[in-house]
Amino acid sequence: SSLFRHELSVGLSAYPTELRVPMARSGVLISFLPLVVAFDNGAPHSKLPPLGWSSWVSLGEDWPGPHAKHPAFDFCDEASVKASIDAFFEVGLYDVGYRHFHLDDCWADLERNASGYLQPERDHFPRGLEPIIQYAHKKGLVFGLYTCAGTHTCVGQRPGSKGHWDQDAAAFAEWGVDWVKMDWCYTDGMKPADTYPLMATALNKTGRPIHFNMCEWGKDEPWTWGPLIAQSWRATGDHVGTWKSTKDIIAQRTAIPTNLGGTPFAWNDMDMLETGNYKQAAHANGKEGNMTATEYKTEFSMWAIFASPLVVTTPILDCSSGTCAPSITALQKEILLNTDIIAINQDITPAGRLLSPSSLEASGLKVYGRALGDGTVAVALYNPDDEAQDGSVDFTLLGWHGDTQASVRDLWQHKDLGLFKGRYPADGHLVRVEAHATTVLRLTPQKLETIRAHVAA
Repeated sequence: SSLFRHELSVGLSAYPTELRVPMARSGVLISFLPLVVAFDNGAPHSKLPPLGWSSWVSLGEDWPGPHAKHPAFDFCDEASVKASIDAFFEVGLYDVGYRHFHLDDCWADLERNASGYLQPERDHFPRGLEPIIQYAHKKGLVFGLYTCAGTHTCVGQRPGSKGHWDQDAAAFAEWGVDWVKMDWCYTDGMKPADTYPLMATALNKTGRPIHFNMCEWGKDEPWTWGPLIAQSWRATGDHVGTWKSTKDIIAQRTAIPTNLGGTPFAWNDMDMLETGNYKQAAHANGKEGNMTATEYKTEFSMWAIFASPLVVTTPILDCSSGTCAPSITALQKEILLNTDIIAINQDITPAGRLLSPSSLEASGLKVYGRALGDGTVAVALYNPDDEAQDGSVDFTLLGWHGDTQASVRDLWQHKDLGLFKGRYPADGHLVRVEAHATTVLRLTPQKLETIRAHVAA
């Protein structure tokens, strides 16, 4: 089916706001289709999929040194957080658009205070959270915190928000929090669709614009009801840095109906990126990252074309000598700082989808596409198989006429491949995609290029 002939079937009246975005037909930017969006409550850096970093496997004790320890799973304290805020800039994340800085299930004390409010772990944040949040804000970052819908949090066994919706929302707002993730552990007898609105209402009552990220692992199809109350939601199970996990997450995300794939302020979250994590990171859920460079590129590629939030969890300080210094690996720089790939994620158009074949179960190379707001199209040639696959992209898949000419750019090679008519590559040729790899292309129809040239002149 054509990438451009799809229109959202969800009624516009069900949503608080409406956005009109440019779409391309027959290679020319000629029309505006009304697209529904979700709840725009003014939360910063939420219209587009959040770009950011998480503490999940990233921080360690006694940072920044001189006796700094290896990162520990779901650990944080004021010193490690402050050092990582600084490193966020030093390693280049801010320069390419990352803005979100999140603490996961690591920050809260095991007990609420005497008035029943959440409090940060007292020996880790003796001054409270406000100083470190203000520090992040002064640097231009969006600050996020974790909570859980049940009685306790998933890993740290810290107090959950059940029965404390207003209290916890008020605390988050008072501290200056911009993003709240609510997990789904210890929730016996509770229903996600009944529970998450309680926290959403409490957050919005505070008057502070806070991005609400729901995390019930996609079990209750949150893409069908989440847009009314949240800005993003986990659409899949937990992700770890193994190929099996990455392949499973891509399959889960592919199965979501196209008309519910995601639009501004309403993003399906495929969970945190584990990009480039090996022994330098803590091990999430007991799993050490072991993917190849090819597989990590596929992770980033598919999260990007699906318009998932791109929130990486990885140490951005190298503390192996005992003294921490801002650092990410060469592989992480190549992937996380790839502005060509980031650009296809950071768009207001509906999320990408599978174009060919009709299902992941079919054999052969998988072709995904996302129409972008400037009239170009992002295409991902995804090979989940254990052997190399050959394939091509027929331009009619994109809603273009069969004789359309388009220039093609490879976004991993950062290379313009030339002008092609009707398909890529040219007739009689196929593109080879290695096992577990993804080739990502950006196609610009020639008529659009002509229009741009006239405008520039």
